[in-house]
Amino acid sequence: MSNNHERLEFSKRLKLALQNANYSKDSPTWLSREFNIRYSGNPVSIHGVRKWLVGEAIPSQEKLRVLSEFLGVSAEWLRFGDNQPNQNVS
Repeated sequence: MSNNHERLEFSKRLKLALQNANYSKDSPTWLSREFNIRYSGNPVSIHGVRKWLVGEAIPSQEKLRVLSEFLGVSAEWLRFGDNQPNQNVS
């Protein structure tokens, strides 16, 4: 699978996860603010989040974990599109 295709597929899953979590906004400004509230590392820029949403970039594994917890999906599904979007929560 090409890198471009992987990024586009990630973008689709991210938008689907936002929708399924009842976050109808796919605004880079909104998502960067919500993400940065939950992330203890260096803040993500609005431009960086825009790249996630339009399929130009995929976040690091650490950032994927934060996104997946925030959106209630598995990090594996968000990154790779494995079968189930739901997290395995004990």
